Amino acid sequence: MPLFLSITLIILISYVFTRLANRLHFSSVIGLIVAGLILAIPPIRSLVVAGHKEMFGGLANIGLVTLMFLAGFEVSWNMIIKERRGALVITLFTVATSLFLGFVVFTVLGFKISTSLIMGICFGITAESVKARVLMQMGKIRTRLGSLLMGTGIINDIIGVFMLILVAYFFTDNNISMEEVWLLGGMLAAFFIGIFVHCLFNRENRHLKRLENILLATIVPFLFVNIGLNFDLSSFRVDIPILVLVITTATVGQILGVFLTRPITRLSWSQLWLVGWGMNAKGAVELAIAYIAMTVGILPSNLYSALVVTTLVTTTMFQVVIFRMVKRDPEIMN
Repeated sequence: MPLFLSITLIILISYVFTRLANRLHFSSVIGLIVAGLILAIPPIRSLVVAGHKEMFGGLANIGLVTLMFLAGFEVSWNMIIKERRGALVITLFTVATSLFLGFVVFTVLGFKISTSLIMGICFGITAESVKARVLMQMGKIRTRLGSLLMGTGIINDIIGVFMLILVAYFFTDNNISMEEVWLLGGMLAAFFIGIFVHCLFNRENRHLKRLENILLATIVPFLFVNIGLNFDLSSFRVDIPILVLVITTATVGQILGVFLTRPITRLSWSQLWLVGWGMNAKGAVELAIAYIAMTVGILPSNLYSALVVTTLVTTTMFQVVIFRMVKRDPEIMN
């Protein structure tokens, strides 16, 4: 298929699945992941991607940098300031427990130290944009728990990006290429430029909102196409236990970390349970970190694929849990 038609088809399919996800009250990220996996089905891949893989790899890198800009653009310092003490405490505890569990579990299983660290980092990342969409939809973003969840997501993203760069720097045995160095640097720079733009302009500025929608529709999809192309479905024929272990370890690490903060945050157990599921929701930043780790040779394909599925599962579970808990106790968010 000619390149122009391939690009047009990818953008169209991504748009359709993004709109479908939004209609079903799921994050746009879920729609993009599903679109990427569908485009990776062998017959579709051979029709749409064949002959253009290198070009799509370059577009995926641009999509990654764009996605990190949009992740930074989501950041609201007002949310951090509003619940700064609780947000910082919960972030530090959940990152520490997730990193510890991920490192111990995967080191015991025989994976390299760098791989185990990356798994721990990915387990500690949370999906700020997913939480923002759900909370806004429910009208709960300005509640105590809403502000707390948003504040933790922001701090969490910043810590995760820095930890990825440290692991990539110290554990790649100088095999990292200049292209990958530029990609890491571009990712970090784009994230903070996004934060700066948010501080400089109102996020609801219609021109910026339009730009965000255009970037999500035309550039970011190529990252998720590449995520789909690198998704190894065949690995699950023998690695279902690994998938279950990844989802379980990620979930236990986040919820345990939140529970440990009870003496400091003074939240009820039911509130901590809700926050724990909110912290466990994965999204764009976790996938970006996994993608970079795989690109520089730290993360094997079976674990990378497991993290993609974990994103789908944990994001869906968060939405199920919060809707049920708020329906049962409308005041739980305050």
